[in-house]
Amino acid sequence: MSVRGAYELQLAELKKEVLHMGEEVMETFSQSIDILRKNHRDAIAPLLQKDEKINEMELSIHDQVTLMIARQQPVATDLRMTIVALKVASDLERIGDLTVDILKATKRLIQGANELELMMLNEMADIALQMVKEAMEAYHEGDLLHAQQVASIDDVVDKKYKQFIKMLFTSTKDVAMEQAIQLAFIGRYVERVADHATNIAEWVIYEKNGQHLDLN
Repeated sequence: MSVRGAYELQLAELKKEVLHMGEEVMETFSQSIDILRKNHRDAIAPLLQKDEKINEMELSIHDQVTLMIARQQPVATDLRMTIVALKVASDLERIGDLTVDILKATKRLIQGANELELMMLNEMADIALQMVKEAMEAYHEGDLLHAQQVASIDDVVDKKYKQFIKMLFTSTKDVAMEQAIQLAFIGRYVERVADHATNIAEWVIYEKNGQHLDLN
């Protein structure tokens, strides 16, 4: 096999690992929201342990990129592909951290969220998760249009987050302030997940045409 052929295989394997990391992150995020919805606090500790695996995956990708750049000294498109793999992995790792934050805030809740609070948080989380899925699909396919569409959805999450905060602090007469604060944190963490999905979409665009766009 030629040197070029071997390098292309390395690039393909690198992208495969980033996509696998994305699957792990999305599954964990989805499970954290399910724990919140069902108030299954016993499931928090086991899920928290999965964050170590996600961190290890990010470090592995970082090491691979470092070695590929050192050994192959890629330029132009190849260099962008390796850098973007590293950046996407970094955003995924941050989503993993935000999932941990959601779990910890859920554990601190005095009681489970009420029906309205859960409905609004679920709506936000569903959209944020869909954004991550579509951003990763855009990364997999190198689809610029798909990446741009992901960013357009972020405004919906921002709007729902503002509505959630307004509702939370205008209807907490019978709810402890600490409860409202933890729910507000959870809403903020979900909103940040959507921001990182937008970041991934921006990296897809950079990989394809070298342009740094702020889609937020």
